[in-house]
Amino acid sequence: MEPKTVLLFIISEFHRISKLNKSVITIVFALSLMLGSFSLSAQSGPAATLPENVPALLAKVNESYAAKDYQALRSALERINELRPNNSEYMYRLVIAYALLDEKSKAYDLMLRMQQQGLNYDFMQTEDSMNIRGTEVFDFVNDLMIMAGNPVGESEAVFTLPGSIKMPEAIAWDESRQKFLIGTLTDGRIIAVDKDGQVTELLRANAENGMWSVFDVLADQQRNRLWVSSSATPAFSGFDPADKGRAALYEFNLETLELINRHPVPVDGRAHILGSMAINPAGDIYIVDRLLPILYKKPADEQNLVAVLASRKMISMRGVTMQPDGSLLYVADRELGILVVDTVQGLTGKLQVPDTLNIGGIDGLYMWNNNLVMIQNGISPQRVMRLQLDPSGTQVTSVRPLAVAQPEFDIPNYGTLQGEDIYYFANTQLPADKGAQKPVTVLRTPLDSSADLVQPDMMEYFKTRGEKPEAQQKNEDGG
Repeated sequence: MEPKTVLLFIISEFHRISKLNKSVITIVFALSLMLGSFSLSAQSGPAATLPENVPALLAKVNESYAAKDYQALRSALERINELRPNNSEYMYRLVIAYALLDEKSKAYDLMLRMQQQGLNYDFMQTEDSMNIRGTEVFDFVNDLMIMAGNPVGESEAVFTLPGSIKMPEAIAWDESRQKFLIGTLTDGRIIAVDKDGQVTELLRANAENGMWSVFDVLADQQRNRLWVSSSATPAFSGFDPADKGRAALYEFNLETLELINRHPVPVDGRAHILGSMAINPAGDIYIVDRLLPILYKKPADEQNLVAVLASRKMISMRGVTMQPDGSLLYVADRELGILVVDTVQGLTGKLQVPDTLNIGGIDGLYMWNNNLVMIQNGISPQRVMRLQLDPSGTQVTSVRPLAVAQPEFDIPNYGTLQGEDIYYFANTQLPADKGAQKPVTVLRTPLDSSADLVQPDMMEYFKTRGEKPEAQQKNEDGG
């Protein structure tokens, strides 16, 4: 998207909210013409001199900043932004690099892009932004980015888990019990919780079943199966270093909870963490590997897990969901967005999204009426968003914020759909914070709430005001 388009969008939105007067609109529109069509992919130095992986580039960033070599800093951050376009922290640092070089146009253009994506930052919080301050555009956009941290949408606390439930990571709705099933990392426990918060323990990892940390649960009422993805991690209280990297899919009778089978990840000498699951109408189960970019399938009529996708396009797989007919599968990556997998043709491609949507930092991903519902905790503000898909299921046509920057949010991560609502963990208990872990609250947010984020056509905007952009008027007048 061109900088001018971004600026005009911001103008319209600010006018709608704050009744911005015509003189300020004219000033910012004129500046948009000066910004031109700058591309963030432009490199200030030879690309061959830069590392080609993010860890090495970050080392270059830190080295360059310490040495006050701001041109090298900018080049490294521009390359990182190309490789990780959804990482808002890298975008923030690139704005700072431009500011240190007094490259106002580039800094403002990227700030505008961040604002249009709904990101919440305040560039007044660092002295490194001094060179780009003191202009109407900086104040204008920075104020809007601060406003992006205000709560939007709705959420309701349904229940708070007892303090004895440590590090819950998985939640699913069990229609047969009319309860939520919640799995934990610390003790590999699965509990049933009703909407009043009453807890009943169903399963716990032990020597007999051989489970470890629970990363996802799936209640398959049609086949009377409870599926559990479990992996040996240091977060597990019974962790044995000899088991590190082992993972398996567990199959229980949903009604009796009898262990039916254990489906381990094929031994390949590498560590694995089986995470989120999705099931198609035939009963095939798809599971993501959180450590390696591998998607596994457990066919309904077979016992072994099979790797059906190993994608270099993905870095850190998290949520997975699919169309009701099982034809398309969606895999969320915390860094690179959402991958669409055609399970029939075996084809893959990135979900097409508008420039105004940042799809970084996703954990939970769910399907509802040809909409993707995503829980983002790796960006600021943290939020739950609904993405309307086109008929092909490969492109986002509109975006609706369901819950943004809610007071209860403290790394919301996974959820489950039940009826017309999504129920999800409002907060996450991190292993490093064992002494200060707050009990986890489950929130409810309606799926059909709030209003779409509509990107207006700016010519139509000026038409409704009965005026034309000053530059366009001059061109028509021969000026």
